[in-house]
Amino acid sequence: MTLTLVIVMIFVFVPIIVLMVSMPYLTRETISFGITVSAVQFHSEPLRQIRKSYARISATLHTILFIVCIICLMYGDEHSKQQSWIIVTYSLAMVVISLVLNISYHFKMKSSLPMLAIAPEPSIIAVDTGFRKRNIGLSNNWFLIHVLIIVVSIVTVLLNYDQIPDQIPIHYNSSWNVDRYADKSYSSVFMTTIIQVFITLLFIFENWSIRSVKQQVQPTDPTRSIRQDVTFRRTWSCFMITTSFLLVILVSVVQLNMISLLNIDFAIPIILIIIAFIILYAFALSFWAGQGGSRLERSAFHSNVKPVHDDDKWLFGMIYFNRKDPNLLVEKRFGVGWGLNFGHPASWLILLGIIVVLVVVTRLRG
Repeated sequence: MTLTLVIVMIFVFVPIIVLMVSMPYLTRETISFGITVSAVQFHSEPLRQIRKSYARISATLHTILFIVCIICLMYGDEHSKQQSWIIVTYSLAMVVISLVLNISYHFKMKSSLPMLAIAPEPSIIAVDTGFRKRNIGLSNNWFLIHVLIIVVSIVTVLLNYDQIPDQIPIHYNSSWNVDRYADKSYSSVFMTTIIQVFITLLFIFENWSIRSVKQQVQPTDPTRSIRQDVTFRRTWSCFMITTSFLLVILVSVVQLNMISLLNIDFAIPIILIIIAFIILYAFALSFWAGQGGSRLERSAFHSNVKPVHDDDKWLFGMIYFNRKDPNLLVEKRFGVGWGLNFGHPASWLILLGIIVVLVVVTRLRG
């Protein structure tokens, strides 16, 4: 295993592990492992101990798994697909560990509710009727820059198509040596263009969702919670546009290397810098803002009033399914960001579209 692969593994997976371990501390103060609570209950000693227990067990399991992955990579054959399968298996194991822990602590949280201080049901629901008129996200016009880059990439490839080798590299091992080629064709050459278009459309949808997802205003301090939410959406809108722009650039770099218009020794640093920047950017935003901006403008006063939430519409506190809710997107209860309402038909169309694109790209690579 090369030193470069070790560095990539550290930069990619260590921040992800830290986010997984810190998940209970990034949620709103009215959500604990997918269960609605009051701020007083959230900061109570029993829930503090539950969060510490989760972080301790999660950190231990993910650290052991990461070390095992590194050892397997060290003794794996870098000239075969073995290392790729090790990384894929490790990624899936991370997800499984996270899901098992989240589900187990969700039920542990349920069983702990009777021991907490009783929180009265809310008597009011606060709504900001002018929320949609606020400047809560950057315009999708910024994605015209992405379109320009894609067009320039297409023109560059077409102008140099005759100079492209008959065999183009499509996969590298951990030493950055080519271990898989594909015959030159318009489908193989423009496979990366399809990926660029998909990335752009996906992030346009994400940026639109930041404006359209339903708000959550805390009735005990609506003004502060509105400021938190607006700042949260603006910063993540900036992240979506910046990240998608960098990913389009990254794919263009990969494409230029594939068709021998860019040297691999020049392409590798660019790719690694872009990946590291995106991951660290998301990491910093998550810890700075928290879910819904909950870590911004924190108040010393903790209310013992529960907000209104449809707990029964959440499976294990993670999957939202509500056919009566017209909103396609809702705030996540685990982690930072937004998720789909699986009771909305469009959510299944989106998942189907992603699967179709993955299948098409896989077939083109083959």
